[in-house]
Amino acid sequence: MSIVVPRERKHLSADALFGLVRRGFANIPDYRLSDPDISLTDALMSAFAMFSLKSPSLRISSIIRA
Repeated sequence: MSIVVPRERKHLSADALFGLVRRGFANIPDYRLSDPDISLTDALMSAFAMFSLKSPSLRISSIIRA
């Protein structure tokens, strides 16, 4: 008896979601005047990562504000 492993759905994975978010962020124009060290897309991806981790301290601060 063999085990049947379902095929991976590449469009429903976390990697696909992150790629979709990155492509969306890449479409946002960067109006900063100077030449930044960090691209706007990378800065937005960092913010997305911070809030998608759902840190307990972030949840507590959102509960306190509500």
